Amino acid sequence: MMLKSLKQKIAKVGIGLFCAGCVFLSSAAYSQAASYTAYALKLNKTNNFTSMHAKTTSDDYITNEVTAITNTSYANFWAVNNSKSKISNKYKQGVGTGSCNLIFTKSGYNSTNTQVGMGMENYQSQLSTAFVSGNVDFRQQKGWA
Repeated sequence: MMLKSLKQKIAKVGIGLFCAGCVFLSSAAYSQAASYTAYALKLNKTNNFTSMHAKTTSDDYITNEVTAITNTSYANFWAVNNSKSKISNKYKQGVGTGSCNLIFTKSGYNSTNTQVGMGMENYQSQLSTAFVSGNVDFRQQKGWA
């Protein structure tokens, strides 16, 4: 009786791990986050930008999460087009605020092969440089490896 119960528990755990693995692999195959490390948040809210990335999805947003920030508590982030013009609102983020979708407010960027990037600035105007690190998902599908 106990052996049958133990086998059932092992089977349930195995099925649970299999399902969790499927969810992880399907989400990993769907999109790929690019990390950025120690990007300077320059004096007096001067802008800084990531490189541009070609979207491979029709999503109307990119997703950002701050993993580290020094010399300040928060930064503003927004999506930009190829000419570094703002295509979303600004979003205030810091460590612990979680991931945030930077939703496009300009039309024409919810299609594939559209070049998008991310702008950033210090949330506060100050006379010292701060630094921010994090992960941004530019909505690029990643193939099965």
